[in-house]
Amino acid sequence: MLINRFIVTKHLLKTRSLVLQIIATIAIWSMLPFIAMIHVSLWIYQQVYFSIYAIPKAKFREYLIIDRYKLSKLNLGQKLACTYCGYANAVGAWCKVVANRTEVYSCAIKHGVYREGQEHQKDFFEYGDFR
Repeated sequence: MLINRFIVTKHLLKTRSLVLQIIATIAIWSMLPFIAMIHVSLWIYQQVYFSIYAIPKAKFREYLIIDRYKLSKLNLGQKLACTYCGYANAVGAWCKVVANRTEVYSCAIKHGVYREGQEHQKDFFEYGDFR
């Protein structure tokens, strides 16, 4: 399934005009300062909040995977884009872990509705018990 989507994406990139590719590149890279701000903010948040409540800190490096630059078939631009995606995805994953740990230690009550991504709530108190 993912391979099929990748092939479609590769095909679409070939058919897009250069102008659209430039606009897309600017849109993607313009997010980098905001992603970096989230990274710094989460680090500060963990240092303060997690230290006060003795919550185990999540290490960013455990979520960072940057290895595609080693692939010889990618050009420099593709390697740079893969590095960007590795960093951005690591910040997103780390953000989720920090939010989950905050919830585990601060409000261990399940939500009234289940959604994907709430697996960390399996041992929480039942929502209905607090009505």
